[in-house]
Amino acid sequence: MENLGFTEIFVNEYAKGLVNEEKKMIGCVLTADYVPIGKFKQIFEMLSDEIKEGEYTKFVFDKSNLRTFHQPSMKWYFTEWKTEVINYGLTKHYKVLPKLEYFRKSVEAARKPLLAKYPKELLAKLKIEYFETVEEAVNAE
Repeated sequence: MENLGFTEIFVNEYAKGLVNEEKKMIGCVLTADYVPIGKFKQIFEMLSDEIKEGEYTKFVFDKSNLRTFHQPSMKWYFTEWKTEVINYGLTKHYKVLPKLEYFRKSVEAARKPLLAKYPKELLAKLKIEYFETVEEAVNAE
């Protein structure tokens, strides 16, 4: 994402966080094929700290390196983290999934019950889209 105008704000063994203040975007690239839930939460807490301080409206989440779908992490990310960052103006979530059919089917199967339980007034504030490449996500409106 650095080649798309992003600056790295942190890096660890599982991910890197990046920002593009001009585009009001914050990004996360998962660099490992699996991220334990405790580490996953730490990554997103670091992103939250940056979101609170900035004026970000868009989040690009590159999951293309993942090989394992972890439902508890997705549930926490969707029901807790997204709910928190809405309060800071981060409402557009652009995701890049692995090009693995089983992973994509797992995401879709897990999404339906989460969407059904998620408060409708919060869902109305969110824009969630999936892209094939980071470049497409970064250039989306």
